[in-house]
Amino acid sequence: MDDADRYRCRCIYLKQSDEPAFQAEAACDALINIDGMLLAAPIDTHCIHIIYSLDQLSFEIIVELLAELEFETDKSLLQALRNTIFCFLEDNARDNIQVDATELPANEDQSPESPTLQDNEKYWDDYR
Repeated sequence: MDDADRYRCRCIYLKQSDEPAFQAEAACDALINIDGMLLAAPIDTHCIHIIYSLDQLSFEIIVELLAELEFETDKSLLQALRNTIFCFLEDNARDNIQVDATELPANEDQSPESPTLQDNEKYWDDYR
């Protein structure tokens, strides 16, 4: 996996509030000191732009941390769907980070009857 694939750039939309303590700038101040967070910048008063490392954080962890710090995220149907998709994609990406095909050892004790790439057609000929 390429090093650039280990980072994610996302926007988090906060629930609109008139109180400045619960707006994007305050949320960015809370997020910027977390290990793995490369950037946390407000786009406007209710939107945060973040860049983080998948090795240390996930979108789900960041959203849960914001909720724990009493920042309410936008829970509209489209935002909830978008957040669910982000979580699903990141779970898959994090699973693939752990298993890199180039780092797997060659299987020395492979049985002779198991198919190899060279005799793939011969393998299927046996079942036709």
